[in-house]
Amino acid sequence: MFQYAFGVSLSQKLNRPLYFDLSFYKQGNHDLTERNFELNRFDIPIEAATDEMIDRFLRPTDFRRVLNKLSLSRTNIYKEKTLRFNSQIFDLKPPVYVDGFWQCEQYFTNREEMIKKSFTFKEPLSEGSQKVAAQIAALPETVSVHVRRGDYVSSKPTNDLHGVCSVEYYKEAMALISKRRDSPHFYFFSDDIQWVSDNLVSDVKNCTLVEHNTGADSWQDMALMSKCKHHIIANSSFSWWGAWLNPSKVKIVIAPEHWFNKKSTYFDDRDLVPWNWIKMPNG
Repeated sequence: MFQYAFGVSLSQKLNRPLYFDLSFYKQGNHDLTERNFELNRFDIPIEAATDEMIDRFLRPTDFRRVLNKLSLSRTNIYKEKTLRFNSQIFDLKPPVYVDGFWQCEQYFTNREEMIKKSFTFKEPLSEGSQKVAAQIAALPETVSVHVRRGDYVSSKPTNDLHGVCSVEYYKEAMALISKRRDSPHFYFFSDDIQWVSDNLVSDVKNCTLVEHNTGADSWQDMALMSKCKHHIIANSSFSWWGAWLNPSKVKIVIAPEHWFNKKSTYFDDRDLVPWNWIKMPNG
């Protein structure tokens, strides 16, 4: 979703068509968690780059290398060097292949309403999710709480990179919202709902565990999160978008102070959380 939002913004700024390299989904020889392509959950146009288009940039022929060297019909490649916002990206000369995660709201702030409209789920919610959505709409102060575990716990490379948010992080975040809003109702979303039940809900007066959306239906958790009035997110883009898609101008969003365990020039997360969200220690 970050890549799409960034890509659309860049495409419109450069006034050039946008194509997506989807070859990652065909690969298995990487350390990243396996993913399914799910942008088709939204009613948005996705133009997949052909192998010929990709080869033109990443595997150029000898003739193409000569053209590039002579700056004749040049193809450009730009690889993201850091997660910090880089305004110079909009000065690139097309045609260009951009490689990165682009996890920063500033890349598409000027197109916020268009992006939010684009990320409207085209499938209807299930009967169970519709009931939860109706409950959320009926309550005055609702808070989504997303607890990301899964591969953040089971995969050592992923755990080394991200880590998990502590119990204290969630309890302090809930306490802060309870001070600022009267009788909030907390909706818990997680890929490990049993852990949430065992570690977080015992001291929460008003709460609901949303546990029916699994597997192919997991997208419905994001849709339901976005319907809540406030948010406590994990160091996960899934809950980042669940909070960001909430159109409210008065929402409270509490986010982890640190998105990554790993510290490097690239994994600099200072621009990842919007300025008006509250950062809280999560170690």
